[in-house]
Amino acid sequence: MLLQARSLRFAAIVVSLVSIGILLDLSRSEGYIASRVQSHPLFSSYFPPDQVSVALDGSWKEDFRTVDDFNKVFEQELEDCRSGSGPCKTNQDKVVLLAWAHFRNVLAGHMQGENVWCDAMMDAMHALGYTLLLVQDRPHLYELWRRHYGSVQLIIWEDTDWGAKPCLRNSTCVYAPNTLDLPVPPPNSTHLNIPIWKVFIANWWNGSSPPLGGPFTLSPEPYNRWPKGNSGGKDNFYTGYSLERTCLKTPFTPHAERPRQAYVFAKFLKFFVMPGYILEDPQGVAGYQLNDDFYANLGKTDNITWLGQFKLEGMPKEPAPHPPPGITQVERMERPAFQRLVGQSRVLLGIGRPGLSPTPYEALCLGVPFINPIKRWDPKDPENRDKWEAQHDGLVFTGVDEPYVYHVKIGDRDGVARAVRKAMETPIERFIPPHMKMSALIDRMKVLLETDWRPVAQVQMETIKYFLDG
Repeated sequence: MLLQARSLRFAAIVVSLVSIGILLDLSRSEGYIASRVQSHPLFSSYFPPDQVSVALDGSWKEDFRTVDDFNKVFEQELEDCRSGSGPCKTNQDKVVLLAWAHFRNVLAGHMQGENVWCDAMMDAMHALGYTLLLVQDRPHLYELWRRHYGSVQLIIWEDTDWGAKPCLRNSTCVYAPNTLDLPVPPPNSTHLNIPIWKVFIANWWNGSSPPLGGPFTLSPEPYNRWPKGNSGGKDNFYTGYSLERTCLKTPFTPHAERPRQAYVFAKFLKFFVMPGYILEDPQGVAGYQLNDDFYANLGKTDNITWLGQFKLEGMPKEPAPHPPPGITQVERMERPAFQRLVGQSRVLLGIGRPGLSPTPYEALCLGVPFINPIKRWDPKDPENRDKWEAQHDGLVFTGVDEPYVYHVKIGDRDGVARAVRKAMETPIERFIPPHMKMSALIDRMKVLLETDWRPVAQVQMETIKYFLDG
């Protein structure tokens, strides 16, 4: 049975709005969301931190070390809410199952970009009052689903063999009939009956995830705003993330009190010898790059201390690997100490990798400009940014420029030196892009959680000719 014309029109509107990254909940909170979106546009001028982020300190989850400890507390609060034996906050009777491994890793303090994203989404959903439950593995998800299926608002999963893949085309796992306006049966002994429109796949990179693709893929960057050819995730739902809570805990170091220190941003020493390195040797002799005197010479002429942390994985043991002369290797540290060290620097130098890391955003929030290597461009039109590929494309395609971000093409050694000197001598205050404020993230998560995704799933299923394997 086909959807009625009215439902199809609504679904088309929803899909269109998702494609621009901010989908308005037309049925439940139009006025609220519309006003918030107007007050927090995706790209705008520069603003100081807002009070939403200052008030939300993230301490609600800091004492938990295991998934069991976390779930025990919030399942008990959920039960007290349901039974009336305890307080019941707005949305507390609605459950979100967090089945991506990076949500669990937040409790362990992991610092990967995916963990930073999950940490921020958890804070936003907690601020909205939802009950969050962490998932250990697929059997654990199925157990939680059977226990709370009537309350589950959303499942955030991963597109892996140990995640969503075995479920989303399996009729014993997912509920996905040809027509989605039928009542959803409860789970039974043979079928879980997880509604397909309640499953979203988190994908850090610029692409959509199967089976339903774009609108059911969550993204940390607004890929829909990236130019054609660089927007594989153009139809994804942009949740984004915020670093305000963590970076505002790090005191701002006045520029007059900062040493003449530059931080070299690279997780692994091998990044110095991989393609796309900012000082890439034109002759392609990788070994030379670890003996390059660029940092030592610039440090001597301009009184610059270079610091960095580099893991040795992937490097040969002989000869003993070392960073280029002039760069001091510092010890590995926890995220708060790392933020303090970066915040005491005058510039953060990207060398080409890792891509799309949150660290440049953290640096900007701490008042530290970032040098962003441009790794590919059109030789016939070198200043055409639509054809650039950078270490951090997000800072290119959102139009963040000097004195916050210095975009420099790889191999341009003089250009790198000029950018370092200019950044060292041109102080900036804290800078947080408006779409990365916690209040903006909360708005987007509110839309995600309050939207009826059933008609959108119906359109997607018909468009891609979705089918079940069995």
